[in-house]
Amino acid sequence: MATGGSRPSGFVSLLLLLAGVLLFWMTVPNLGTAARAATADGPRGTFTAARLVCVGHSGHTTCEWAGTFRSDDGTVELAGVKLYGSGRDTFEAGRTAPAVDVGNAGRVYDPTGSRAWIITVVLVVLAYVLLVAVARRHLMPPPSPGDGGRRRFLGPWGTPGTSAKGTP
Repeated sequence: MATGGSRPSGFVSLLLLLAGVLLFWMTVPNLGTAARAATADGPRGTFTAARLVCVGHSGHTTCEWAGTFRSDDGTVELAGVKLYGSGRDTFEAGRTAPAVDVGNAGRVYDPTGSRAWIITVVLVVLAYVLLVAVARRHLMPPPSPGDGGRRRFLGPWGTPGTSAKGTP
């Protein structure tokens, strides 16, 4: 990090920029789906469990039920979808449950909504913070020697405004 009047590290700034852009690229397209999943916004219907799909990684196994979804009005029929949040002991093959299709490919949700949006929003905020940190490091004017280390902000017409500490 830059201290005093030293120049910000280009390598650290590049890493922050890449991390921020990557997080935005991964999360922003999912904001709509996450919001619809949180509010259970979509065609309501019935999920029919067909088989249990388990994935093991790092000593932990996660299981979800895969099956079919049919909307109540019959306009949406999906095969090979997983019911988000369904665990190993949730169903038996052939059992049904109410579900909502929010437009997330390969996945339907419980009609009460989902909390999956929380991690998406946290990652978007983190991406924003990283990009703001890079912008502040490189786009803000450096502190003047007579300012005691305070950075000065430019006013609306490009004239010096107040410092970062709120004093002129």
